[in-house]
Amino acid sequence: MKTQEHVKRNFAVPGEAGSTPYLSIQKAFRIMELLAEHSPLGVTEISQQLDLEKSSVSRLLKNLCAMGYAVQNADRGQYQLSPRILVLAQRYQEGDRLVREAQPMLHELAVAVHASAHLGILVGRDLIVAAKEPSPGRIQVTTRVGGRMVLHASALGKVILAGQPENLYERLLDLPLTRYTRHTITDVNRLRKTLQEIRQTGYAIEAEEEDLGVGCIAAPVRDAAGRWIAAISVAGPIHGTPYKIDPAHWQTVIEKANELSHRIGGGFPEKEPYRT
Repeated sequence: MKTQEHVKRNFAVPGEAGSTPYLSIQKAFRIMELLAEHSPLGVTEISQQLDLEKSSVSRLLKNLCAMGYAVQNADRGQYQLSPRILVLAQRYQEGDRLVREAQPMLHELAVAVHASAHLGILVGRDLIVAAKEPSPGRIQVTTRVGGRMVLHASALGKVILAGQPENLYERLLDLPLTRYTRHTITDVNRLRKTLQEIRQTGYAIEAEEEDLGVGCIAAPVRDAAGRWIAAISVAGPIHGTPYKIDPAHWQTVIEKANELSHRIGGGFPEKEPYRT
Protein backbone atom coordinates (compact mmCIF):
# COMPACT_ATOMS: atom_id res chain seq x y z
CA MET A 1 0.00 0.00 0.00
CA LYS A 2 1.25 3.50 -0.77
CA THR A 3 2.45 5.31 2.31
CA GLN A 4 3.49 8.72 0.97
CA GLU A 5 3.09 11.32 -1.72
CA HIS A 6 5.90 13.43 -3.18
CA VAL A 7 8.71 13.97 -0.68
CA LYS A 8 8.73 17.76 -0.75
CA ARG A 9 4.97 17.93 -0.13
CA ASN A 10 5.13 15.41 2.69
CA PHE A 11 7.88 17.20 4.54
CA ALA A 12 6.87 20.79 3.84
CA VAL A 13 5.46 22.51 6.89
CA PRO A 14 2.69 25.06 6.28
CA GLY A 15 3.18 28.49 7.80
CA GLU A 16 6.27 30.45 8.66
CA ALA A 17 7.59 31.69 11.96
CA GLY A 18 9.97 34.58 12.31
CA SER A 19 12.11 33.21 15.09
CA THR A 20 15.37 31.51 14.17
CA PRO A 21 15.05 28.87 16.95
CA TYR A 22 11.65 27.85 15.62
CA LEU A 23 12.95 27.51 12.08
CA SER A 24 15.93 25.46 13.25
CA ILE A 25 13.66 23.07 15.14
CA GLN A 26 11.37 22.84 12.12
CA LYS A 27 14.28 22.02 9.81
CA ALA A 28 15.67 19.43 12.23
CA PHE A 29 12.36 17.59 12.39
CA ARG A 30 11.97 17.71 8.61
CA ILE A 31 15.39 16.08 8.31
CA MET A 32 14.45 13.41 10.84
CA GLU A 33 11.19 12.68 9.02
CA LEU A 34 13.00 12.39 5.71
CA LEU A 35 15.59 10.03 7.19
CA ALA A 36 12.76 7.95 8.63
CA GLU A 37 11.42 7.44 5.10
CA HIS A 38 14.70 7.25 3.16
CA SER A 39 18.01 6.18 4.71
CA PRO A 40 20.89 6.54 4.48
CA LEU A 41 21.20 9.94 2.78
CA GLY A 42 24.02 12.39 2.30
CA VAL A 43 24.00 16.12 3.00
CA THR A 44 23.54 17.00 -0.69
CA GLU A 45 20.60 14.62 -1.12
CA ILE A 46 18.87 15.96 1.99
CA SER A 47 19.38 19.59 1.01
CA GLN A 48 17.98 18.93 -2.46
CA GLN A 49 14.94 16.98 -1.32
CA LEU A 50 14.02 19.48 1.42
CA ASP A 51 15.16 22.60 -0.48
CA LEU A 52 17.50 23.63 2.35
CA GLU A 53 21.01 25.07 2.27
CA LYS A 54 23.76 22.45 2.57
CA SER A 55 25.48 24.38 5.36
CA SER A 56 22.26 24.39 7.40
CA VAL A 57 21.68 20.67 6.80
CA SER A 58 25.26 19.83 7.75
CA ARG A 59 25.04 21.82 10.98
CA LEU A 60 21.72 20.29 12.01
CA LEU A 61 22.92 16.77 11.25
CA LYS A 62 25.96 17.29 13.45
CA ASN A 63 23.67 18.43 16.26
CA LEU A 64 21.36 15.43 15.79
CA CYS A 65 24.37 13.13 15.91
CA ALA A 66 25.65 14.82 19.06
CA MET A 67 22.24 14.27 20.69
CA GLY A 68 22.23 10.62 19.63
CA TYR A 69 19.28 10.78 17.25
CA ALA A 70 21.28 10.33 14.03
CA VAL A 71 24.44 8.46 13.07
CA GLN A 72 26.86 8.92 10.20
CA ASN A 73 28.07 6.04 8.05
CA ALA A 74 31.85 5.85 8.37
CA ASP A 75 32.37 4.64 4.79
CA ARG A 76 30.23 6.99 2.68
CA GLY A 77 29.47 9.74 5.16
CA GLN A 78 25.71 9.32 4.81
CA TYR A 79 23.28 9.74 7.67
CA GLN A 80 20.45 7.72 9.16
CA LEU A 81 18.40 7.75 12.36
CA SER A 82 19.85 6.03 15.40
CA PRO A 83 18.11 3.45 17.63
CA ARG A 84 17.53 6.22 20.18
CA ILE A 85 14.51 7.31 18.16
CA LEU A 86 12.84 4.07 19.29
CA VAL A 87 12.76 5.40 22.85
CA LEU A 88 10.46 8.24 21.77
CA ALA A 89 8.23 5.88 19.79
CA GLN A 90 8.00 3.42 22.67
CA ARG A 91 7.15 6.15 25.17
CA TYR A 92 4.38 7.39 22.89
CA GLN A 93 2.87 3.93 22.50
CA GLU A 94 3.03 3.28 26.22
CA GLY A 95 1.63 6.68 27.21
CA ASP A 96 -1.16 7.21 24.68
CA ARG A 97 -4.46 5.79 25.93
CA LEU A 98 -5.98 5.42 22.47
CA VAL A 99 -3.04 3.33 21.22
CA ARG A 100 -2.95 1.22 24.40
CA GLU A 101 -6.65 0.43 24.22
CA ALA A 102 -6.57 -0.16 20.47
CA GLN A 103 -3.76 -2.72 20.35
CA PRO A 104 -5.59 -5.76 21.84
CA MET A 105 -8.71 -4.86 19.87
CA LEU A 106 -6.76 -4.72 16.62
CA HIS A 107 -5.48 -8.20 17.40
CA GLU A 108 -9.02 -9.48 17.88
CA LEU A 109 -10.15 -7.75 14.70
CA ALA A 110 -7.29 -9.14 12.59
CA VAL A 111 -8.02 -12.67 13.78
CA ALA A 112 -11.76 -12.28 13.22
CA VAL A 113 -11.58 -11.05 9.63
CA HIS A 114 -8.25 -12.64 8.52
CA ALA A 115 -6.72 -9.31 7.50
CA SER A 116 -4.30 -6.69 8.84
CA ALA A 117 -5.87 -4.21 11.27
CA HIS A 118 -4.80 -0.58 11.69
CA LEU A 119 -5.39 2.47 13.85
CA GLY A 120 -5.03 5.70 11.87
CA ILE A 121 -4.67 9.25 13.22
CA LEU A 122 -4.44 12.53 11.31
CA VAL A 123 -1.28 14.49 12.13
CA GLY A 124 -1.21 17.80 10.28
CA ARG A 125 -2.04 16.76 6.73
CA ASP A 126 -0.70 13.24 7.09
CA LEU A 127 -2.60 10.07 7.95
CA ILE A 128 -0.30 8.14 10.28
CA VAL A 129 -0.58 4.45 11.21
CA ALA A 130 -0.41 4.64 15.02
CA ALA A 131 -0.88 0.91 15.63
CA LYS A 132 -1.09 -2.23 13.54
CA GLU A 133 -1.85 -5.92 13.97
CA PRO A 134 -0.65 -8.08 11.06
CA SER A 135 -3.00 -10.52 9.39
CA PRO A 136 -2.82 -14.07 10.73
CA GLY A 137 -2.71 -15.19 7.11
CA ARG A 138 0.36 -15.75 4.95
CA ILE A 139 -0.29 -12.77 2.66
CA GLN A 140 0.37 -9.36 4.25
CA VAL A 141 -0.23 -5.74 3.24
CA THR A 142 2.85 -3.52 3.21
CA THR A 143 1.93 -1.06 5.95
CA ARG A 144 3.87 -0.23 9.10
CA VAL A 145 3.48 1.66 12.34
CA GLY A 146 4.59 5.24 11.78
CA GLY A 147 4.00 5.01 8.05
CA ARG A 148 1.83 7.42 6.08
CA MET A 149 -1.27 6.32 4.21
CA VAL A 150 -3.11 7.97 1.34
CA LEU A 151 -6.15 9.96 2.45
CA HIS A 152 -8.28 9.86 -0.70
CA ALA A 153 -7.55 6.30 -1.85
CA SER A 154 -7.92 4.27 1.35
CA ALA A 155 -10.98 3.52 3.49
CA LEU A 156 -9.01 4.58 6.56
CA GLY A 157 -8.19 7.91 4.94
CA LYS A 158 -11.73 8.53 3.75
CA VAL A 159 -13.14 8.06 7.25
CA ILE A 160 -10.53 10.47 8.59
CA LEU A 161 -11.40 12.99 5.86
CA ALA A 162 -15.15 12.64 6.37
CA GLY A 163 -14.89 13.42 10.07
CA GLN A 164 -12.86 16.62 9.85
CA PRO A 165 -14.15 20.10 10.77
CA GLU A 166 -15.22 22.04 7.68
CA ASN A 167 -12.19 24.36 7.48
CA LEU A 168 -9.63 21.54 7.67
CA TYR A 169 -11.78 19.32 5.45
CA GLU A 170 -11.60 21.88 2.64
CA ARG A 171 -7.83 22.31 2.97
CA LEU A 172 -7.29 18.58 2.81
CA LEU A 173 -9.42 18.30 -0.33
CA ASP A 174 -7.10 20.83 -2.00
CA LEU A 175 -4.28 18.24 -1.95
CA PRO A 176 -3.52 16.47 -5.26
CA LEU A 177 -5.75 13.42 -5.83
CA THR A 178 -3.07 11.14 -7.23
CA ARG A 179 -4.23 8.18 -9.33
CA TYR A 180 -2.84 4.81 -8.16
CA THR A 181 -5.10 2.45 -10.10
CA ARG A 182 -7.97 2.79 -12.55
CA HIS A 183 -10.31 2.64 -9.53
CA THR A 184 -8.83 5.63 -7.68
CA ILE A 185 -11.16 8.59 -7.18
CA THR A 186 -9.43 11.61 -8.68
CA ASP A 187 -12.45 13.88 -9.18
CA VAL A 188 -12.98 16.10 -6.13
CA ASN A 189 -16.76 16.32 -6.60
CA ARG A 190 -17.06 12.54 -6.68
CA LEU A 191 -14.88 12.35 -3.58
CA ARG A 192 -17.09 14.89 -1.79
CA LYS A 193 -20.13 12.74 -2.55
CA THR A 194 -18.36 9.64 -1.25
CA LEU A 195 -17.37 11.40 1.97
CA GLN A 196 -20.95 12.58 2.51
CA GLU A 197 -22.12 8.97 2.21
CA ILE A 198 -19.49 7.92 4.76
CA ARG A 199 -20.72 10.56 7.20
CA GLN A 200 -24.23 9.15 6.83
CA THR A 201 -23.40 5.43 7.05
CA GLY A 202 -20.57 5.60 9.58
CA TYR A 203 -18.10 3.43 7.68
CA ALA A 204 -16.05 3.33 4.47
CA ILE A 205 -15.03 0.62 2.05
CA GLU A 206 -12.40 0.69 -0.66
CA ALA A 207 -11.60 -1.93 -3.30
CA GLU A 208 -8.41 -1.68 -5.39
CA GLU A 209 -8.29 2.12 -5.30
CA GLU A 210 -4.78 2.18 -3.85
CA ASP A 211 -3.43 -1.26 -4.80
CA LEU A 212 -4.87 -3.79 -7.20
CA GLY A 213 -6.12 -6.88 -5.42
CA VAL A 214 -6.33 -5.16 -2.02
CA GLY A 215 -9.45 -3.89 -0.24
CA CYS A 216 -10.11 -2.03 2.99
CA ILE A 217 -12.95 -1.41 5.46
CA ALA A 218 -12.79 1.40 8.05
CA ALA A 219 -14.93 2.97 10.77
CA PRO A 220 -14.46 6.03 13.02
CA VAL A 221 -13.34 6.21 16.63
CA ARG A 222 -15.29 8.92 18.51
CA ASP A 223 -14.42 11.07 21.50
CA ALA A 224 -16.83 12.19 24.22
CA ALA A 225 -18.13 15.01 22.00
CA GLY A 226 -18.85 12.61 19.16
CA ARG A 227 -15.99 13.86 16.99
CA TRP A 228 -14.27 11.37 14.71
CA ILE A 229 -10.76 11.59 16.19
CA ALA A 230 -9.28 8.44 14.64
CA ALA A 231 -10.27 5.39 12.62
CA ILE A 232 -9.64 1.68 12.62
CA SER A 233 -9.51 -0.44 9.50
CA VAL A 234 -8.83 -3.87 8.10
CA ALA A 235 -7.01 -4.40 4.81
CA GLY A 236 -6.10 -7.47 2.84
CA PRO A 237 -6.34 -9.38 -0.44
CA ILE A 238 -9.87 -9.50 -1.78
CA HIS A 239 -9.31 -12.70 -3.74
CA GLY A 240 -8.20 -16.12 -2.55
CA THR A 241 -8.50 -15.53 1.22
CA PRO A 242 -11.32 -15.64 3.81
CA TYR A 243 -11.28 -11.83 3.96
CA LYS A 244 -14.19 -10.26 2.13
CA ILE A 245 -15.61 -6.76 1.75
CA ASP A 246 -19.16 -7.67 2.70
CA PRO A 247 -21.79 -6.61 5.28
CA ALA A 248 -20.64 -9.17 7.84
CA HIS A 249 -17.05 -7.92 7.76
CA TRP A 250 -17.85 -4.21 7.80
CA GLN A 251 -20.27 -4.75 10.70
CA THR A 252 -17.42 -6.38 12.63
CA VAL A 253 -15.21 -3.34 12.00
CA ILE A 254 -17.97 -0.93 13.07
CA GLU A 255 -18.56 -2.86 16.30
CA LYS A 256 -14.85 -2.81 17.17
CA ALA A 257 -14.63 0.92 16.43
CA ASN A 258 -17.62 1.56 18.69
CA GLU A 259 -16.09 -0.58 21.42
CA LEU A 260 -12.82 1.32 21.20
CA SER A 261 -14.73 4.61 21.35
CA HIS A 262 -16.45 3.42 24.52
CA ARG A 263 -13.17 2.36 26.14
CA ILE A 264 -11.66 5.83 25.72
CA GLY A 265 -14.79 7.56 26.99
CA GLY A 266 -16.29 8.31 23.61
CA GLY A 267 -19.94 8.66 22.81
CA PHE A 268 -22.32 7.21 20.27
CA PRO A 269 -24.22 10.10 18.66
CA GLU A 270 -25.94 10.08 15.32
CA LYS A 271 -23.70 8.85 12.50
CA GLU A 272 -22.99 12.38 11.27
CA PRO A 273 -19.67 13.51 12.84
CA TYR A 274 -19.21 16.79 14.68
CA ARG A 275 -18.81 19.63 12.17
CA THR A 276 -17.87 23.28 12.67
